[in-house]
Amino acid sequence: MEGHKLNTTEYLLYAEHLSYEYGIGTPFRKTALDDVTFGIRAGRITGIIGHTGSGKSTLVQMMNGLLKPQKGTVYYRGEDIHKDKKTLPALRHKVGLVFQYPEYQLFEETVRRDIAYGPHNMGLSEEEIACRVEEAAEFVGLDKSLLDKSPFDLSGGQKRRVAIAGVIAMRPELLILDEPASGLDPIGRRSIFEGLLRYRDKTGAAVVIVSHSMEDMATYAEDIVVLSQDRLILSGTRDEVFSHADELIAHSLDIPDVARIAARLRAAGLMLPKNLYTVEETAKALAVLLKGGAV
Repeated sequence: MEGHKLNTTEYLLYAEHLSYEYGIGTPFRKTALDDVTFGIRAGRITGIIGHTGSGKSTLVQMMNGLLKPQKGTVYYRGEDIHKDKKTLPALRHKVGLVFQYPEYQLFEETVRRDIAYGPHNMGLSEEEIACRVEEAAEFVGLDKSLLDKSPFDLSGGQKRRVAIAGVIAMRPELLILDEPASGLDPIGRRSIFEGLLRYRDKTGAAVVIVSHSMEDMATYAEDIVVLSQDRLILSGTRDEVFSHADELIAHSLDIPDVARIAARLRAAGLMLPKNLYTVEETAKALAVLLKGGAV
């Protein structure tokens, strides 16, 4: 859970005692983060969850150097990311950040050129750029037939995938997404998350997903960081965090609906395990019981 010491072999990115305030010296002064410490492990999918105003967006901007903490340090592979300003551009190729509603930032004439924008800025060869564009499109589930269309002719979900592909094309070792499925229907949400899983599985990259949905966290995250009112309240594996249901509820964050249903079934006498947080896990456990087995 909380309170790990810095260990470069354990964490790809480590945020130590981060604090940040907006509007210092004005009547609108507001604390965004207050003494937040956590780590992101390589090759893992980490969820960052919290209500609006809990500091999530401020935090992810610190993670790739867009914001510098007023107190505390962000380490990437054991090095302070602000130790040398000259290294920040290279860091942002390694730590890619996709803002909420990234489709509003599309601007090129074709999907292909939009996805290629980041790799062009990296100074890659045209051959390498072409390879990365097609690779990124495949990761996010974009058909090649769309690459030469205008991004503005696409659906909302397709535009979102184009924007995400533009960051993936830089092949970040750590991909951070702020509410990547916000506003999408269930099919669109699943498509986005499955694309992120493909990217992690094929590249070994770490993925950080910022969300307010406990169901999404239960389904896709392996580790979870929980923020409430500018402070870290929990961090750990998915099972560790959701085992603190009372604490989550005390901060108005709740637990996945299916976990509540599983708890009621256990209270009714069904011998279900306690770590059921998704529909798929619960369905499998119930199927075993119906066949007369032990879960």
